[in-house]
Amino acid sequence: MTIINIGIDKDDRKIVCDALKCILADTVILSLKARNYHWNVVGPFFTQLHGFFEVIYNDLANGSDDVAERIRALGGYAPASFAEYILITAIKEETDSPEALDMVRQLAMDHELLIRRIREVIDIADAVHDVGSSDLMVERIRILSKHAWMLRSHLE
Repeated sequence: MTIINIGIDKDDRKIVCDALKCILADTVILSLKARNYHWNVVGPFFTQLHGFFEVIYNDLANGSDDVAERIRALGGYAPASFAEYILITAIKEETDSPEALDMVRQLAMDHELLIRRIREVIDIADAVHDVGSSDLMVERIRILSKHAWMLRSHLE
C-alpha cells in the first residue's frame, strides 16, 4: 500500500475527492447533453450552434479528465459509469431535442449550476489547504464562465 504524503490528511483528501466526484459527474452529464445538442440542433442557427456545441462538449470532456486525474492524485478512485454519475449529478439529462434557443438556454443554466457547485468545492478544498484542487476548480470556473456568457449572449 502506497502512502500519500502531500500535506493533506487522508480524511481531508476523501472529503475533497467526494466533492470532486460530483463535479466529475456534472461535467460528464453536461458534456453528453452538449453532444446531444450538437448532433440534433436544427434551424437558422444550425452552423453556428453546431460548431459551438462541439467546442463546449470537447472542453467538458477535457475538463472531466482533469477532474478525474485530480481525484486519482488525491488517492481516490474516479467514478466511471453513467449509473454512478446519475446518482450524484445536479445536471438533468436531456432525453429530447428542444428548439435551438431552448438548447442554448438550458446549456447556459447548466453551466451556471456547475459553476455554483464548483464554488462549493473551492470552499471545501481551501478549508483543508488543497491548493491543487482549488486551482483546478478556479480554472474550470474561468472556462465555464466564458461559455455561459457566450451562451447567454445568444439569448439577448
